[in-house]
Amino acid sequence: MVGLTYAGGLPGELGKRWPSWSASTARRGAAARKLAIYREAHLELVNAKIDQLLGGGQVAADIKRFAHRSPNVLKAVADAIGVAYRSGCTRSLRGVSPEVARAFADVVTESGITRKAAGLNAASWVAGPHFVSPYLTSRGAVALDVVGPDRLDAEMQGEDVERVLWKQGSSYVLLDASGWSYYDSNGEPTGGDVAHAVGRCPAVPFVSFDGGPDFWAQSAHDGLADVTLVCGYKIAWMLYARQVSGVPLTTVFADLEKLPPGQVLGSPVTPLLLPPDGKVQVDSSRVVSAADYLSEVSALITMAVSIEGLPPGSVTLVANTSDWGSLGISAEGPRLAAHRDRQVPWLLHSERELWPVVCDLVRGSTHKHARVLPPGDEVRDILRVEFPDLSSPDEQLKRIQVMQAGLPYGLSSPVDVPLAARPELTREEVDETQRANLEAYIARIEPLVSRQIPGQAPDAPGHQTIAQQQGRQGGIASGETRAAAAQENVNP
Repeated sequence: MVGLTYAGGLPGELGKRWPSWSASTARRGAAARKLAIYREAHLELVNAKIDQLLGGGQVAADIKRFAHRSPNVLKAVADAIGVAYRSGCTRSLRGVSPEVARAFADVVTESGITRKAAGLNAASWVAGPHFVSPYLTSRGAVALDVVGPDRLDAEMQGEDVERVLWKQGSSYVLLDASGWSYYDSNGEPTGGDVAHAVGRCPAVPFVSFDGGPDFWAQSAHDGLADVTLVCGYKIAWMLYARQVSGVPLTTVFADLEKLPPGQVLGSPVTPLLLPPDGKVQVDSSRVVSAADYLSEVSALITMAVSIEGLPPGSVTLVANTSDWGSLGISAEGPRLAAHRDRQVPWLLHSERELWPVVCDLVRGSTHKHARVLPPGDEVRDILRVEFPDLSSPDEQLKRIQVMQAGLPYGLSSPVDVPLAARPELTREEVDETQRANLEAYIARIEPLVSRQIPGQAPDAPGHQTIAQQQGRQGGIASGETRAAAAQENVNP
């Protein structure tokens, strides 16, 4: 299997410590297959599909010369659907001092999560849980190991991770509640074990969808992987057929003995001289149309993506002669928000598990913020992770208008708008956020209003003091009275 070179049990001392490794070989192989396709390292899998469907032989060998990696349906769908981090993600601690807030923000940025989150979202959607483990680099900086299910096994107690083992190159890494242990390719300890002070295994599974009772979601999105390989086979067959049958069939009717000597029969470039009674017939019916093959490929793609919540109208595979073969998958507007809403609750849970672990790891190290960050148990209570709303501006305005229309009748509440856009939040969290936003807004506009800065202070009622509103209204009324009196004097 592509990407899986460690089937079977583990050797040496490591085999005694982790006897169940061989039991998860098939599961790692299934994940390796899907991740190879997502990483566009699946040409070998396309060739294997060609052999499987044609039974091997010379024809299969000829067709494999035309095999390539497009269209990659699995990658296109994963990139279109894995959108939870599309507009970023805000991680902060509520109610802490500015010093603690800055230290936590430094650690989040230093970890590199902002660079890795989008890829982590898509990869965990493709192949199931990816484990994220924080560690300290040789320079004392926080970094994150991201290990996929194609090279990892884990022992779980419910949702709690007891320990994990993964292959790193030709060696192995075992991580548990005490620290990291390292083993060579023979399963023997290499020394250099590293302890940590987290108090539990510092590995957090990141999950992007509900995989049902199977934590590893072994069969999820297998249909997309299958159709990607079948489409690769279909495209290779099309290119082969167009190559061998892409020119008209030319038939020469003549007595070979009467042909002028010295000629090369079948030459594609030199002319052929025939006797007077000879003739040539050209048959163009052998030319293979690309549109027929591409229409079949398009039908296969449509059937596969419909299972993932992408209706036929969101998939285009151009079959004309100008730019045929272009694959486009669109997931915008309400559909994009729907995909986001299905993924965020799972990723939110993973984020809330990760950062208390990171803080405990930092506190037990020589990191510059080790004495500033609060313990993980406190971080768990004050951590706020926010995923932005991905619905379109038009959709957001419609929600606000519906809320405003229902307010006088008690049919809606200002809390309803954020809840509709971000259903993973609770009413208490929305209320808390709204109050904080209003306080920040008032704090910003109050100096502008009190100083009546032109062009800066809002003019709408509610943004001005009572004295300002009364003075403005009195000035308008006085001006209207003086204008009327002046008009009467002009026209007595």
